Amino acid sequence: MSEPGPSRWTVRHEERVDVPTTVDAVRAALPDAQRLLFDEELGRATVETVADVVRHWILELASDPEDEEEFARLEAENRGVA
Repeated sequence: MSEPGPSRWTVRHEERVDVPTTVDAVRAALPDAQRLLFDEELGRATVETVADVVRHWILELASDPEDEEEFARLEAENRGVA
């Protein structure tokens, strides 16, 4: 099996955090319980929503719990809700 695809990075708490950019890499980076949820969400995703599902889980990997409120606000703005 080939290596996961390229990754991007961000900075959290003044430290570099590598962020996966492929479905396989996101899946591999998740703990077992989250991996099952990821698989369920991805399985229910449509062609139109699959990128949103993957982005959501990338944010889960790259963020801390205290970041959740900020991400919720940004997602709402992105959807035109806020």
